[in-house]
Amino acid sequence: MSPTITSSRPTTGDDRDMRNCKTIKELVQKAYDNLDVMSALSRLLQNQNRGGRPSSRTQHRHDQIDEQLDAILCNTLEYIGRFNYRDIATTALGLGKIVKQVGHIRGKMPPAGSPHQILHNLLVGVNSECKQFIFDEIAMSSLSVLPGFDARHLSNFIYAYGLAECNPYIKGERAFFDVLAFEAISKLRHFNSQDLSNMLWSYAKVGASNSTLFEAAGDSIVALENLTDFWLQALSNIIWAYATATESHPRLYMKFADHIVAQDDLSGFKPQEISNILWAYAKADESHPRLFKKFTDHIIALDDLSGFKLQDMSNIIWAYATAGESYPQLFKKFADQIVALDDLSGFKPQEISNILWAYATADESHPRLYKKFADNIIAMKDLSGFMPQNMSNILWAYATAGQSHPLLFMKLANHIVLLDDLTGFKPQSISNIIWAYASDGESHPRLFIKLADQIVAMKELNGFKPQEISNIIWAYATAGESHPPLFQKLLDVAIKRCNEFNSQDVANILWASATNGQADQHLFSSFAPTVKSILVKCNSQNVANIGWAYAVANVSVPSLFDADFVSACLEKGNDFGMENLSQLYQWQLWQEEIKSDIKLPPSLQEKCQKAFISTPPSPSKLQDDVISELFSIGLHPEEEVLTKNGYRLDALVEVHGKKICIEVDGPSHFVGRKPTGSTLLKHRQVVNFR
Repeated sequence: MSPTITSSRPTTGDDRDMRNCKTIKELVQKAYDNLDVMSALSRLLQNQNRGGRPSSRTQHRHDQIDEQLDAILCNTLEYIGRFNYRDIATTALGLGKIVKQVGHIRGKMPPAGSPHQILHNLLVGVNSECKQFIFDEIAMSSLSVLPGFDARHLSNFIYAYGLAECNPYIKGERAFFDVLAFEAISKLRHFNSQDLSNMLWSYAKVGASNSTLFEAAGDSIVALENLTDFWLQALSNIIWAYATATESHPRLYMKFADHIVAQDDLSGFKPQEISNILWAYAKADESHPRLFKKFTDHIIALDDLSGFKLQDMSNIIWAYATAGESYPQLFKKFADQIVALDDLSGFKPQEISNILWAYATADESHPRLYKKFADNIIAMKDLSGFMPQNMSNILWAYATAGQSHPLLFMKLANHIVLLDDLTGFKPQSISNIIWAYASDGESHPRLFIKLADQIVAMKELNGFKPQEISNIIWAYATAGESHPPLFQKLLDVAIKRCNEFNSQDVANILWASATNGQADQHLFSSFAPTVKSILVKCNSQNVANIGWAYAVANVSVPSLFDADFVSACLEKGNDFGMENLSQLYQWQLWQEEIKSDIKLPPSLQEKCQKAFISTPPSPSKLQDDVISELFSIGLHPEEEVLTKNGYRLDALVEVHGKKICIEVDGPSHFVGRKPTGSTLLKHRQVVNFR
């Protein structure tokens, strides 16, 4: 904005005269000589926005309007130093409302040269730095009269900066909002509910949290005998502000919740207010089951949810899942509402992500909802609006809920693979994505390679939590995806941080390493003390997986597999599934291999052996083809021969009086070029127990 000023000093305006202006052009012409019209200009802009296209009269002489609007702003800055606190607050609030109105253009851009478009360019668009400059100047000019502000004008003044989303710094050092907080605290007893709401909302909106102010304001509200003077919107905005600013005040949350619960009727609450309140309690981790129950009953009783915007539904569902409040009827009602929509194009990626995450987290099944969203995403031509966390949450939700949708997984995987840069993917997103594909049994080798290369290229992995490291290793092993550099890098980190892993993490890492043929002796020796310490916390599957993994690795740690391990197996004897019992049987065979005296109780040994032997054979097509070829050359192979130690041989033939064992190891027996842990263990134990 040009600093050149050509107009005369402003005079005191006549509001009634301003109201007689019918068009922006008339208002701007009058404002050119009288600057006290920011609020009037804001109102007229709002009215014109509601009325559709501007009249033909407002579209003439756009160049002149442009110059006059520019001059109005320049003159405001020149003379604002002479304004009293009321004029400063009124001017700032008017400007704030204008910025708010012209800042968000939905649909078509206003006609070129229209006041809306001119103001957008002056304050928000191509010259958006003007907005910051103007509000910085107003902030500086207010300092000398700031102590004289009364509560209402101070609240309006702060609200103006919230509307404009400006957070100035005085001389580049001290935050202006801290200066305002000092003044506000001294006047808190004079603030009404709307003043408090506007002020606190503004602090949260611009990200200018001030703990002293929020604590004092919260104490002031809690000290009130009742909240009958608080409008519902004020309640909503205040609690939203505390959650958004991450300012804790448990007594305030309790007072607001108790006040809402005590209401006989919640019909006065707008959907957005309900959404903001529930979101705030969940975000702040403030538990109040009766509040959630109250709103649940209210929402379920509604005949129609059409008043709830897409964001409202997303926030509410997310809040219930995050707060751990389970209400199947509520989840079904919102799901049915979403499924009934003809078009989901209005949902933002974040909202889709939050809804799906919430249903999976709350363990609320609604297959039609999952299918509707999946079909919607698949139909999209462009997925650039989906952030890494959005994709991570979506994939995690489908895998967690057991809602298989191969086309969705393929679409998202292809999108990720084509990205030039994955630096925006945080460790949790990478971990969840890989885990989702492995859990859902969705194969996409290029995705696994791309994400593995990304991890390997990182200088250090300190940002990865133990569970994320464990899940990644587990996922690659489960999916049968080989990437030795990735395993080496992750296992090196795991060894250094072995004391940070819980029982599930430890079991996953050891099982995955053994399964993927990465049975490194250093890894298993290093983890032995950790295994010993967490053994009592292990569930039956963890115990079986750990024992089987050490058997595959053939790393003997006598101090680990002693009476404590046997006791753990005996204690969980009734919890073991067939697969776990088979694993323990192989562990017991390993003890015999290494000449150990450690044995499971006879009854458990017998149970394990029966489970191992009873596992039905599942010959592959390759195996069938090999058997056919053996018959064709005159041999008569015995199929699925049971050995004395319980293993089944694919085939046994007699050649020149000698019996030869034939194992047909197809692709499923290898990870990359290495045999899987199961294959290695079978070969070793069949040979050692001939």
